[in-house]
Amino acid sequence: MNLTDYELVKYLIGNRPDAAQRAVTKDVFGLSKMIPGVNSKAAAKVGRFAGRLAPGLSAVQNIADVGDIITGEENIANKGMDVAAMGVGGAAGFALGGPLGASIGASLGKTVSDGTQFLLGGGKSPEERKLEEALLALQRGGLV
Repeated sequence: MNLTDYELVKYLIGNRPDAAQRAVTKDVFGLSKMIPGVNSKAAAKVGRFAGRLAPGLSAVQNIADVGDIITGEENIANKGMDVAAMGVGGAAGFALGGPLGASIGASLGKTVSDGTQFLLGGGKSPEERKLEEALLALQRGGLV
């Protein structure tokens, strides 16, 4: 196992959780106090499990986001916006929560970018919007 493999394993299941993993554990522990019948020992185990699971799930989501950028049908401007949003989200996340925060921040950045694109343009190119408008005009005129 080389150094990068060790770093990946340490990131995914390491014994020294970073700030974001500790926050996940604390949140699960805090939520458990609201659920009747759950003792603090069981909540701590669930919290540690969630803290270990979070990096892996986040890494899978990052891979899915990058795959969407590469294989998506959006134009180059939308892809550029997605990449920029992932970069900004990753940088902000790193400042708040280290490597796990960066991973989560990048995915949140892409989600915000996709939502903005959908609200402002419906995920369609200007040509697609013009074609839809022309088809609607033809339908109103009774030609189609």
